[in-house]
Formats: sequence, C-alpha cells, structure tokens
Amino acid sequence: MQSIELYRSSLSSPGYESAIKMNQVPGDTREQPRPDFGGVRETEVAGTVSPVAGIDRRLVVPSGAGRRSRRRPDYRLRGLDLDAQSLDAPIHPPRKGGSRLRRRHLLVKWVVIVAMTVAVAVLLRELFVQPFSVSSAAMSPTLRVGDQVLVVKSSFLAAPVHRGEIVVFSRPNHSPCLAGGTAAERVVGLPGETIWSIGDTIYVNNHRLNERGWYNPAIGQVASTPIHRTRIPPGDYFMLGDNRADSCDSRWFGAVSRSSIVGQVEAIVLRHGHAYFHLLSNTP
Repeated sequence: MQSIELYRSSLSSPGYESAIKMNQVPGDTREQPRPDFGGVRETEVAGTVSPVAGIDRRLVVPSGAGRRSRRRPDYRLRGLDLDAQSLDAPIHPPRKGGSRLRRRHLLVKWVVIVAMTVAVAVLLRELFVQPFSVSSAAMSPTLRVGDQVLVVKSSFLAAPVHRGEIVVFSRPNHSPCLAGGTAAERVVGLPGETIWSIGDTIYVNNHRLNERGWYNPAIGQVASTPIHRTRIPPGDYFMLGDNRADSCDSRWFGAVSRSSIVGQVEAIVLRHGHAYFHLLSNTP
C-alpha cells in the first residue's frame, strides 16, 4: 500500500507534469500517448517505482518472460514426408542381373502355361473329345466339306445312341461305295427295328419316319436309292446322310455296329477356314 501511495503522489508532482510538457510540440495541447515498447506490455512490479527527477521509471518486464516457451507445429508441412529421399539424391538404375532374373521367371511361367494347355488338350482328345474334318458332301447342307466339328467320344457317353443324332463311325471294309475310313452320318434306325421305303417315304416298324428338316426337300427322303426291307440286328444302327442323293450310307453297306461308332458330333467350330461355332440339334 505504501508503494501505491508513493506512485500516486509522483503522478501529481510538478516535476512529472513538467516532464510531460517537455515532450510536447509547441502549440500542441493534445495529451501525449504513453511510449510503446515494441508491443511489450508494461508490468508494474511492487517496490520498483523509483521516481528520479520527477519521472516515473518503472521496470519494464515482457509479458511472456518467466514462462516456458513452446514451439507450435507448422501446419503448412502437413502431408510432407520429411523422411523421404531428397530430390537431389542420385537415382541408381536397376541392376541388369535383376532384370535378367525377371525375364527368366516370365519365360518359365509361359513355358508352364503352354505345357499345361497342351497336356489338357491331349487329355481331352484321348478321353473325351476329338476334332473331325468333314471330307464328303453326304451330310450337306448340315455339314459341309471342310467343316471342323467336335466329336464327343462314345466311351464318354453313358446314354445310348438315339435316333436323329449325328455320329462319326468307321465304315465297313466291304462297302461298295467307299471302303474303310470314317464318316459322319445321321442315325435313323435303332437296334431291333425294321426299316424300308416305299416311293419317297421311309417307314420304321410300320410307321412313317418323321424327319424334322434332316434332308433336303428338293431331293427327297431316299432320292434314287430306295431302302430295301431290313431288320436291324441287336447292337447295330442304320445310318443315312442328309444328302440322300450323294451319300454312301447303310443303303449300301448295311447297319453299323455300336463298336464302330467313334462318337457323337456336338458342334461345328470351323467353316471355310474361319472360326464358326454352331451347336447341332440332335433331337428327332
């Protein structure tokens, strides 16, 4: 309290007022502002007011003094990887040994893929399917000369052969038209049935054979070669080509045994040297 009273008395002293007037410009009656110490706030400290020559000389203490300063993080550096390699650092080219090793691994990988593809193709050919090239016009217009077809092997087929299916079979060696070799024709007679033709109509077991677009209507069911009355032995099948005017079939060499059938034609995959996929309908 004593220091406060002393400070108040110094403010009202004549010496203090004269010191203020000395800092004023002549003719200026405005009150002079208190001096600014660079934004540093003045703090009065008890017991430090020492009026000398009538002037208040107070101890100036920075407002932040005595407190521990903390450096705030610079948020402008967010997203920067300070541990990343400098852009000025030299970039070393990849070693030739590593590139050669990668090429070797890629080559081995492709060799394995090709080998597996060939193995699967060979397995499918030996056990399930095989390609067949049509070499005659006996099945025209369904199959044309040069067509590549897929044949499902008979050993893989659990179901019996049905009427209307197109099969590949081995021709008998005693055939008067084309001896030996293989052919693709349609099954029209089943084991135990009796088949014959009258005029241009085929009969099976006293019923007219209902063919759904198998043959060319312009040529007819039998064309110029009739079917003599034939009883098909057990286990044999009667074959006819769709092109009845130009087909070496069972009308010439008789019924074909089940063991002579290679497989069933399922689809055409190549025609005129171009990819051509067409599933064949084998329903009667």
